[in-house]
Amino acid sequence: MLLRTQDEIMAKWPKNAEPLVCIRCTAFNQEKFIAQCLEGFLIQETDFPFEVIAHDDASRDRTGDIIREYAAKYPKIIKPYIETENQWSKNDGSFTKIMDSLTTRKYVGMCEGDDYWIDPHKLQTQIDFLESHPDYTMTFHDAEIKNEPGVEAVDSVYPPMEDREYTATELFEKWTVPTASMVYLRKVRDYPIKNPLNIMNGDIFLVEKSAHMGKVRCINKKMSAYRRQPGGVTWDKSKQIQRIKEYPAHLMELKRNFPKIDQRLLSRAICGTFVNAWDYVNLKTKIYYFFKGMTLAPKTFLKKLYRKKISDKA
Repeated sequence: MLLRTQDEIMAKWPKNAEPLVCIRCTAFNQEKFIAQCLEGFLIQETDFPFEVIAHDDASRDRTGDIIREYAAKYPKIIKPYIETENQWSKNDGSFTKIMDSLTTRKYVGMCEGDDYWIDPHKLQTQIDFLESHPDYTMTFHDAEIKNEPGVEAVDSVYPPMEDREYTATELFEKWTVPTASMVYLRKVRDYPIKNPLNIMNGDIFLVEKSAHMGKVRCINKKMSAYRRQPGGVTWDKSKQIQRIKEYPAHLMELKRNFPKIDQRLLSRAICGTFVNAWDYVNLKTKIYYFFKGMTLAPKTFLKKLYRKKISDKA
């Protein structure tokens, strides 16, 4: 790809203006993909300034070096933050605190280091909508699927999308939002969460914060790419049991914090996670799950537990 120079990218930006958008790019051991990710930002054509916070979480490969190389060529756009100690693995909120402290602009765009943007008008399109619709706090869009060798090829992992507002319940029930498609108002991160350490997947909390502080709009156009690869966190087989065990607390935190989501739907979903985790927890936890399930949605809980027992005997 023939990239523009820094001056060419900034040609239509108002002189001496502060960035309107901060692109939040997080990476770890993604030396094969990080260049394509960064170049997806550099193809953006905007009439406003933006910056890229390129955060490497102490990678053991050349990810950090590649980020530095691009930052040297585009110092006014790409801001490198290279950790010497992995923050995500601490599981104490350090990673989120660091990233939140670095993203200080009015709007925030998202893209992890193995995904990438494919439409040069993506950022302008989303910001134009948000600037002209102040009652909206987030926009998202559809994504192409990039199937890497070693994974079963699929055309999409997302349900069909429509050009319209999505409710808090729809966003939870269908999970429609590709991470690299999100552009949102920075202020939605101020929505208080009671027990943030129970969060497994921060994306759904971010989307629900947006839906609770304003409206969320889908732009039905594929403007980014989601990469599926062996060992990806989302579907790595070796991590599934731990995720199954943690998921009940994750969903219960959603229920505590987001009243606009259909609470009956959430209760039934929580009961399902109790049953899914049943074989992986101790007796004390099973007792807690039983009484909690009988409180939340007894018919759903008993039906799912009965079906599990029948399945186990088969």
